[in-house]
Amino acid sequence: MKKIKTLLAVIIIITLSAGVFAACGTAERRQDSGRITVRLAAPQNAFIENFDTNLYKLWLEEQTGLNIEMIWLPVEEAEQIAMIALSTGEGLPDAYVGFGSSSYNLFNNLNLQKYGEAGTIISLNPLIEQYGANLKSVWEELTEFDIQQLMTMPDGNIYYMPGFSSSLITRYVRQVMWVNRGWIDELGLDVPATTDEFRDMLRAFNTENRIPLSGTEEHYGKQAYNFLFNAFIYNDEKHNRLILENGAVGFAPVREEWREALRYMRGLFDEGLISPLSFTQNDQQLKQMANDPRDILGAFASPGLTFTVQQNSPEMMERYIGIAPLTGPNGVSNAFVSIPLPKPYGVITSAAQHPEEVFKLFDLMLSEEACLMGRYGERGADWDWVQGGDISIYGTPATIRIINQIWNTPQNKHLQQIVPYVSRPKFSGGVTWSGNATDGEYMNAQAVMLYREHEPAEYIGALIFTPEEEERILNVETEIENYVRQSIIDFITGGRNIESDNDWQIYINEFEALGLHTLVETAQTATDRMRGE
Repeated sequence: MKKIKTLLAVIIIITLSAGVFAACGTAERRQDSGRITVRLAAPQNAFIENFDTNLYKLWLEEQTGLNIEMIWLPVEEAEQIAMIALSTGEGLPDAYVGFGSSSYNLFNNLNLQKYGEAGTIISLNPLIEQYGANLKSVWEELTEFDIQQLMTMPDGNIYYMPGFSSSLITRYVRQVMWVNRGWIDELGLDVPATTDEFRDMLRAFNTENRIPLSGTEEHYGKQAYNFLFNAFIYNDEKHNRLILENGAVGFAPVREEWREALRYMRGLFDEGLISPLSFTQNDQQLKQMANDPRDILGAFASPGLTFTVQQNSPEMMERYIGIAPLTGPNGVSNAFVSIPLPKPYGVITSAAQHPEEVFKLFDLMLSEEACLMGRYGERGADWDWVQGGDISIYGTPATIRIINQIWNTPQNKHLQQIVPYVSRPKFSGGVTWSGNATDGEYMNAQAVMLYREHEPAEYIGALIFTPEEEERILNVETEIENYVRQSIIDFITGGRNIESDNDWQIYINEFEALGLHTLVETAQTATDRMRGE
């Protein structure tokens, strides 16, 4: 099957290459009439109805005088197709867009420098210096996010134009616990603030035909223990559970506080307060449980309520309420922080005959006007400025109001942010609240307001590794994370005895065999480099 997929990818590459070369001929003809054609390639997107007549695309052409063509790559093969083209140098478009999401690894730090050194993508440093007015303006406007530093590879080069979201929701809601407010009111309970109160709430929920707590291993943010561990020790599931104390990198799963968290979780499991399905069911099954019309679920974790509960069902939405990070027995209370990072949403290849024109197009996409149109659509029809007096979903003065919500729905007004963009805080946090208390964005924002006060004093926000460092820890990271997750399940469900010092020591020793020392040492080097040490 793998050989068949590879062969299919090669066939598609050959087909696309022919199309690209044909486009090159078209571009030359159009240049004769004074217009240059820019050829972009991206994974297919079901939410963009017609690229050729898309309002945002036509506006970009009007502003730049370019012809913009899109080569759509089949979603399942897109990364492999692009990887083959970048490795061989054959069939390259002028630029790649749409590969910046977490679904793709095409342009991770290792690959960016590899393709840069191979010459199939270009460094943008000289273009930024000459034409990057909007990018440099973003760097200056959003200094708190260190976007320039995060975009700069260890070799000193910048290889991409960013997609960047400054939303507070993105920062804080990766691990949020949602509880059944109806059951709390029915039982006369207070919203829990400590791990003891949370356990007492689950005990009260534990009646016939009711599931106190559930989750799924299929999605990190939907496993309850990830949220609950933060009441004992900071649990950074985004960075291999690494912690930072006085500038020194450590590893949470070998600490005694982690063991205490496991004891707490084992106690919940032994009392029947956690559904055993939490460790075997998929995401869809958790969603069915949370949206069951019989109202059977008491609590679950989810990175934003609408990731699990039906947004178009007010009855389902008002069933749950987000709670603040809990305080553990030793007074510890952490909100997991997911620092927003710039992602590679525009990479220019060596095939670009006019790289400066492609870059200027990307830089235009970072302008305030382009970013508003590229996210919300047509001003006056889909969004507009506020008239004054409106408040945002955070309770702050609003800046824009949504007239027609066209996000994550088939439309022809914007490009679903598959191209470079910057979501500025004054807009992403300034959307007028409609007054609907069951609006998903509003409910997530209310959870965010609870989490901001629990941000730890120190944490690893981002790690940028050199290619050599990336290769050194690539397998180590995966093996350690897999071992952490399996060990958590084993200790919670009784496969290992959390009370046995022998079992605990065997568990700890295995990390060294998996290369924990290499991971911590490499992360420390990257941390020191980012701190300028």
